[in-house]
Amino acid sequence: MANRVRMTGNHVIIMPAKQTILFVHGVTEIGGAERELLLYVERLPGMGYRPVVVCPAQGALVSRLENAEVRVCEAPFPPWRKVSSVLYRTAAVRTLRTVIEREQPALIHVNDMWWVPQTLRAASGLGLPIVAHVRQEIESPKVSRYELAQADLVMAISHQVRKSLVAGGVPSERVVTLYGGLDLSNLPVCIEGKDLRRRLEISDDTLVLGTVANLFPRKGYEVMLRALSVIRSSCPKTEYLIVGTGDSTFERRLRRTVREQGLERVVHFLGFQEAVYPCLAAMDLYVHPALMEGFGIAVLEAMALHKPVVATRTGGVPEIVLEDQTGVLVDPGDADSLAHAVLKVLNNPKWRAEMGEAGRARVEAAFTVSSMMEGLVSAYDRQLSRMAS
Repeated sequence: MANRVRMTGNHVIIMPAKQTILFVHGVTEIGGAERELLLYVERLPGMGYRPVVVCPAQGALVSRLENAEVRVCEAPFPPWRKVSSVLYRTAAVRTLRTVIEREQPALIHVNDMWWVPQTLRAASGLGLPIVAHVRQEIESPKVSRYELAQADLVMAISHQVRKSLVAGGVPSERVVTLYGGLDLSNLPVCIEGKDLRRRLEISDDTLVLGTVANLFPRKGYEVMLRALSVIRSSCPKTEYLIVGTGDSTFERRLRRTVREQGLERVVHFLGFQEAVYPCLAAMDLYVHPALMEGFGIAVLEAMALHKPVVATRTGGVPEIVLEDQTGVLVDPGDADSLAHAVLKVLNNPKWRAEMGEAGRARVEAAFTVSSMMEGLVSAYDRQLSRMAS
């Protein structure tokens, strides 16, 4: 098979064609990390790499991978830090090692930090480079807890996450920032939210807010529900869409809060949506109330649809949202500030439209799938070239 020739900086790198990248991913529900993984595996074959994914046996991600004709291998991934998982660790490591030995990858890409300890043990002694991807804000103790300094390369989803990794002990020369990116060519040419609004019986003159995020406490939904009561006291014709699934206990808590606040008719739980763009299209304003957030791919998706954004000043979000140009930023956990920012934007339709246009332009300039893939493949090339030499 012919070799590939790539330029990295001023250097020409000759790499064997179609080397295998083994992606380690321990969940199969679809969220931001999974949607990005699907972008990787779709494009890597055209860039000289063969993707293989090892993950649990069933779930929406597995179906999507199989439909894309990507090789999928099965392995268990018990939560590494939970005491209840201790009895299952050895078998999980053994199964993952069997997959690694069978697939013989050139490089292992752990698609989130949770599975780094298991992967390090499974690949021990095989001489394979391990790339660890960190997609959330991270405190220094977690850097050592998840053994991130032992990875050959750590990919940070934002500069803020990169700083935290270096502060936690990962050598700076082994950390790179890789922003997420969107495939704007796959956006429907004409997309409207009228059908969804009609199904939900939302009138044309109602202002719709929404959040796309898995249902976990760190996503800030409880803060948003507190803010919503304040928002509706000034702007009664306001409703809120929650797009995502996750922790069932937390979802029950959210639904109970909605009932207690008398918001059942105006808060809509839409669950997991294969296509989030019709949901975003139905919104007048995208709200991202996260308490912690490594990057915020849903913020980019909203901006791609010309939506103004109100988001929290956490993690990599300020690297996406330009203050008062593409959106408004507030401190995480502050329901009053969140409500005030939302009302400020809702009450100024002209400003809303201007921020929406500026947001789309920012995505086109800085957060495309092509720039993301170039960064990813360049990192692979450099790492494999270093190992070869």
